[in-house]
Amino acid sequence: MIRRTFVLITLLALVAISAGAAERVIILAVDGEIAGGMVSYLRRGLAEADEAGAELVIVRLATPGGDLDSASAARDLLLGATVPTIAFVDREAISAGALVALACETILFAPGGVMGAATPITFDFEQGYVEAMEKVQSAVRTLFRATAEARGRDPRVAEAMVDEEVVIPDLVESGKLLTLTGGEAATFGYSDGEADSIDALLSARGYAPSEAVSYESRFVDRVVETMTSSTLAAILLVVGLLGLIIEMMVPGFGIAGILGALCLGAFFWSHVLVGLAGWESIAFLLGGLLAVFFEIFVFTAADFGFAGIVGLVLVGLGFYSSMVGPFTDRAAGLRAIGIVSAGVVFAVVVAVILVSRLPKSRLRLGGVILSSAITGRAFDKEEGQRKPGELIGRRGVAATDLHPVGAGEFGEDRFDVICEEGHVTKGTPIVIVEDEGYRKVVRRAKEG
Repeated sequence: MIRRTFVLITLLALVAISAGAAERVIILAVDGEIAGGMVSYLRRGLAEADEAGAELVIVRLATPGGDLDSASAARDLLLGATVPTIAFVDREAISAGALVALACETILFAPGGVMGAATPITFDFEQGYVEAMEKVQSAVRTLFRATAEARGRDPRVAEAMVDEEVVIPDLVESGKLLTLTGGEAATFGYSDGEADSIDALLSARGYAPSEAVSYESRFVDRVVETMTSSTLAAILLVVGLLGLIIEMMVPGFGIAGILGALCLGAFFWSHVLVGLAGWESIAFLLGGLLAVFFEIFVFTAADFGFAGIVGLVLVGLGFYSSMVGPFTDRAAGLRAIGIVSAGVVFAVVVAVILVSRLPKSRLRLGGVILSSAITGRAFDKEEGQRKPGELIGRRGVAATDLHPVGAGEFGEDRFDVICEEGHVTKGTPIVIVEDEGYRKVVRRAKEG
C-alpha cells in the first residue's frame, strides 16, 4: 500500500511538472485581417498566459492589416501585458499588423518578412478607397510614434510607416511609405534578429518545442467576431429596442423585456471585449434603461412618453458610441448612424403595430409572465362562456395605468382592456364600449 501510494504521488508530480513545463511559452497567431474577434482572442490568450505563469508569449504575425480600432485595442493589450512578448513577423505585418508588432517588446523576422505601410484609408462613396482625412492621419502617426517610444525604438521610423512625407536618410525618401525588410529593421533597431521558424526561435531562446503551447481561437472569439459585424449589430439593436418599447406600452414585465435586455447585453458584452464600448457607452445604456424603467413602472399617463423617448435616445447613443472608435472612418461612422437611426424607427413602428393587435389575442405578449402583473391569471374560464357584446356599457375603474393596454376592474371581475383614448391613469372610471370576447375596448366614463 505504501509503495502504491508513493508511485501514485510520483506520477501526479511528474504530470504536474510536465503540464507546467508545457506552458512555459504561449504562442498566439494573428493570421488574416485584424478585427474584433482577434482582439478577444489576444485578450484571452494573454490572460491565460498570465494565469499559467508562462515565461514568454510569442505573437506570430501573418496579416495584411485590418480594422485600426481593433489594432489599437490589441496594441493596448500588448503594452499592458505582464508576460514578455515577442512579435514573430512570419512573412508580413502590414498596416494594422505593424502596430501590433511594434507593441511587442521584441521583434523577430522570418526570412522574407516585411513590416510597415500603415497609412489609414477610408471608403468614399464616390472615389472608392482613399486616404483618411488629416485628423485621422495625425492621430495614427502619433499612435505609431508613441508605441515605438514605449518600446525604446526610433519614433521617426514608425512615423514613416504612416506618413509618406517623412524622410529618413538611407531608408526612405519623400513621397514613399516605409515598409521594412528584416535587414533594414535590424539596421534601424526594429528587429532583434531572424528565425527560420517558431521552433528555431524557441531553440535560440533556450526552450524545447514541447514547452510551447499554441493558443487556439475559441468559439467565443468567433461569436464576438460575428456579433460585432454591422449586420448582427443591427439585428441586436432592433430586437433590443423593440422589446423596450413594447414593455413601455404593456403593463408588467414579460418576454419582450427579457429578450430586449438579453440583446442589449449581448451587444455591449461583445463590443466591450473588442475595446469599442467604453464607460461612456455603458453610462448611456444604463441611463436609458433607467429612464425606460421609470416609464414602465413609475410614471403615469400624464407623463407618458417623455421618459421613454429620453431613454430610447440614450440607449441609441450607447449603441452608436460603442460602434465607433477613435479611428473609425467617415463611412463606418455614417453606417453606424444609419443603423442606429433605422433601428430606432423600425422598432417604434413594429412595436406600435404589435401593440395595436395584441388585445385581439387571448394571451398577450408575455403570456403567463405578464398575467401576474395584469390579471393574476392567463385565462379566465368564465370569461370564455360569455357572449360577445354582453359587457358593453359596464362601468368600472382602471386597475392599472392603461398605456393603452392594461387591466380594468368591473365589480368582482377583472379583465384585460385597451383604452381607445390612448392612455389613462390607474383609478380612472372607465366604461366598456366594445366587447369582442377576449378584446374589450374602454373609454373614460362620464359622470352621470
